Amino acid sequence: MTATGRVVLVVGPPLAGVGGVVAALRSRLPEVDVVEAGGLAGRAPDAVLAVFSAAAPLNRSDWASVEQFAHTGLLIGVVSKIDAHREWRDVMGADRARVAGFDGRYGSTPWLGVAAAPGLGEARVDELVDLLRTELERSPLPIRVSRAVRARPGPDPAELRRILAGARLRLLRVVRDESAAVRTELRDAAAEVGVGGSAGFEALVTAEALRFHVRLAEEVDRVVDAAAAGLGLTATTTPPPPDPPDVSRTTTSSRRLESRLVAVLGVGFGAGIALACSRLLAGLVPGSSALGWAAGTAAGLALVVWVVRARGLLHDRALLDRWVVEVAATLRWHGEAMVAERLLIAESRWAAGAGVSPPKPGLESRPLTRDVVTDQYEWW
Repeated sequence: MTATGRVVLVVGPPLAGVGGVVAALRSRLPEVDVVEAGGLAGRAPDAVLAVFSAAAPLNRSDWASVEQFAHTGLLIGVVSKIDAHREWRDVMGADRARVAGFDGRYGSTPWLGVAAAPGLGEARVDELVDLLRTELERSPLPIRVSRAVRARPGPDPAELRRILAGARLRLLRVVRDESAAVRTELRDAAAEVGVGGSAGFEALVTAEALRFHVRLAEEVDRVVDAAAAGLGLTATTTPPPPDPPDVSRTTTSSRRLESRLVAVLGVGFGAGIALACSRLLAGLVPGSSALGWAAGTAAGLALVVWVVRARGLLHDRALLDRWVVEVAATLRWHGEAMVAERLLIAESRWAAGAGVSPPKPGLESRPLTRDVVTDQYEWW
């Protein structure tokens, strides 16, 4: 009597009659689990039946469908459909020789002919059944230990990486959109700054930078909490946010030479206007040369003052516009660094709960700081 718990695997190329052999053996060997390749479910077979049709000798591709399973100690070659092919013995001899030529280890493999599902008469599988019983009783029953899989605490590492990657993409999009919006708004405001309005504009930029920092910190906390909820984790203590970015305006270089040049140009324009006005009035009102010179001088002085002030205002607006671009770049760098730092902290805490292996001994570890985070990237 064959011991229960045995597994016999039946494999072969398409149209070789594998299904018929499986059905015939299951009815003759109820104590043995006879399966095809898809029914192993991770088990190692005790015997492998390589089934080939008696219609023609096998070729290399036919053997390739069996070779991956032919590593067990017991391999039996089976030629099926012998009821329909009278020259099946010649085919079986050719199959035996070809398999031995493919791999010399299978030169002593036993070969049998079967008619598992004949068109007429009874199935002819008795010789195969007897051989299987003899070989299975001869070989010891392998000990299969069922190992319980211990549930890993915490989230799955692959799911953790996926959710963190999604959170990183969303937050980086927020950083870029917000910094671009701040840049557009402040550049429009810089184009409307009046004379003496630089101090008020600097206060506006500082307030916008602080507002950007606060909004981003709230958005980062919200996204991280949502990611934790998606992983089934409780919200951890939020680390204190970093300091707001420093967007103070640097001191510009001296404008003494530029002011002199503008003054010279203004005086030139003013003198020309004064001369033109005096001659115009003298021509219109004869004998009023003194009045013409006075009116021309006043118009020239007014033009000089206007040119100097207008040139200074345009210069200040250009400097403020350049400063706004630098502030927007600083805000974007600050936001991306804050996102990277916050997600790294969250990942380290969540990975600790996911059972990730600790660092190998001997490897130097350093505390996670902003310098450590930002040193890993080149910020543009």
